[in-house]
Amino acid sequence: MKPIKQRILDAAVELYNKKGVNNVTLRDIAAELGISSGNLAYHFANQDYIIEAIFQQMEKERAVILMGVQQIPSFENINRQILPLLTMAQNYRFIYLDSVHIIRKYPSIAVLQQTYFENSIQYVKAVIDLSVGMGNLKPEQTPGHYQRIAHTVWMLMNFWLEQLALRGLEILDVEELRLSIWDLVLPHLTERGVHHFQKLRADASIEI
Repeated sequence: MKPIKQRILDAAVELYNKKGVNNVTLRDIAAELGISSGNLAYHFANQDYIIEAIFQQMEKERAVILMGVQQIPSFENINRQILPLLTMAQNYRFIYLDSVHIIRKYPSIAVLQQTYFENSIQYVKAVIDLSVGMGNLKPEQTPGHYQRIAHTVWMLMNFWLEQLALRGLEILDVEELRLSIWDLVLPHLTERGVHHFQKLRADASIEI
């Protein structure tokens, strides 16, 4: 059996995902576990500690997913990471769906999130710059255009779950996200880049 602290975090994540942070109390979490509110409060005095602990847990999982990937900026690596990153976001979807509330209430989490967001955008931009240098992407035609594409790619990956929720959709279609990202890139590929893209599609280990 998992330690009680981990069981509390797991139960909290499940309830937050179902109902949203504002609609869950410590009593709800305790009832989910079948323990007293006092027992729960012994381990976590309030929900602030629970949410911060959950966020730190998610950060560790995200670090494992991204470990080593950002050392080699490439479209292949971005393509490979979409599924595990989106699966992780689905597992902690309340953090994304309640992101504005959480960032406003927890400044320490806001700093971590914002740092991760900026690093993610710059990573995508580094992939684009490398692809231009390798002759797979055309040189930038308008100043700042590729920075904006990098920003848009980040928005697609980070807010994909939110747009599904807003549209009342529950099916998580990873391939639709992959295609949405590639649609931004395809018009800017050189002949060499098109060949490289077609090779990616033919590679059975990389779904596009």
